[in-house]
Amino acid sequence: MKRFLLFSWLLLGIVFPLRAEESLSLIQDAETEKFLLDLTRKIFKAVNLPEENARIILVNDDSINAFVAGGQTIFIHTGLITKADTPDDVFFVLAHETGHIVGGHVTRGIVEYKKAQMRTLISSLFGGLAAVAGGSSDIGVAMMLGGNSAAMNVFAAYRQTEESAADRTAVDILSQTGYSLKGFENLMKKIKAEERLNPYASESYLRTHPFTQERVAVLRRFLNQETEQPKADLNFYLVQAKLAGFLKDPKQVLTQFKKDTLPDKYARAIALYRSGKLKESFQYIDELIKEMPKNPFFYELKGQFLFETGKINQSVPYYEQAVQLFPADLLRLSLGVAYLKSTPPNQQQAINQLKTVVSHTSELPEAWRYLSIAYADNPIMARYALTEYYYGIQQIELAQKNATELLAEKKLPKQIQQRLLDIKELSGQK
Repeated sequence: MKRFLLFSWLLLGIVFPLRAEESLSLIQDAETEKFLLDLTRKIFKAVNLPEENARIILVNDDSINAFVAGGQTIFIHTGLITKADTPDDVFFVLAHETGHIVGGHVTRGIVEYKKAQMRTLISSLFGGLAAVAGGSSDIGVAMMLGGNSAAMNVFAAYRQTEESAADRTAVDILSQTGYSLKGFENLMKKIKAEERLNPYASESYLRTHPFTQERVAVLRRFLNQETEQPKADLNFYLVQAKLAGFLKDPKQVLTQFKKDTLPDKYARAIALYRSGKLKESFQYIDELIKEMPKNPFFYELKGQFLFETGKINQSVPYYEQAVQLFPADLLRLSLGVAYLKSTPPNQQQAINQLKTVVSHTSELPEAWRYLSIAYADNPIMARYALTEYYYGIQQIELAQKNATELLAEKKLPKQIQQRLLDIKELSGQK
């Protein structure tokens, strides 16, 4: 799988334009997103930003990095999570990025261009659902590739003064929320080590960011006053283990995660599955469920592995339990697909779940595609769902063609008729 590789030092707010041959690799995972959103909402609350506007997108890249692209969306590299020592490390970076948001550090011209391009970027990236850990494109940790290099050029570069201001905002947020500034110190140590391994720093980076040692020196007085100690958070360590299990070499994971803890068992369960040792993997998952029966993501994992190994009917109860415990859209999508692919297919249950997904978000267009299949007995609704799918993945000509043909049908529900008119009109503007 081709990946977009950023530089190995912490950028914290700046992303350089992609070259034509590069692409951005994104990951969707309900558990990781929930953990990061919970932290981000605390931060937004501290600075009086609407908590419901917080949005996280995961970038599949092993570097310690995060950035904002205008608006209130924060992109987090998986390396930031897997290399962090404590949740406070991640919290500081999220607080820093929020500092860029509240400081308005994205230039106005780039913001305006971003508004025109962000939907295209995100829809094309998320619309792909190109692969899933284990090889299925239907469920689980969905990895997506996007090659929209033009859209990526909107990401802003920040001046050194703005980086320093964002650091200062982060300090204030940590003070209000009780998180430890030692998270910043932990990350700086790791980044300094990576800087030593890669001495050829980008000129763009040097123009826009203070040196790591300078940032530490500026914040040293706050570190010296630090009273809070980094927090222990089981959810953080479970997320770390999950990402490692799916993204790292299985042999490396099995060597690294040897303890008898829940996170270690979680990582081993995934690594063993990826190594083809299904019996051992399921034994670990069953242990995890027994030890933590209210964790929806353990049920999701077993459902995913059963689904991917062809035991689709057996996967359904696990997905149902996961959705009951945590009704996230990604989990509902997985359950809807499992209903649809069961033997015999449970079309109505699939429709119920998938309709809920598309009513909540426009960023899972794959749900519309499966809805078009679930509506096999209703050609008009199937065609309408396919139109929404094409529109969601920015296949504008196909969406416009379908909308035009559907509008010629008689007895269309008024709501759908209006939506098709909107799609036709919006499509014509693009």
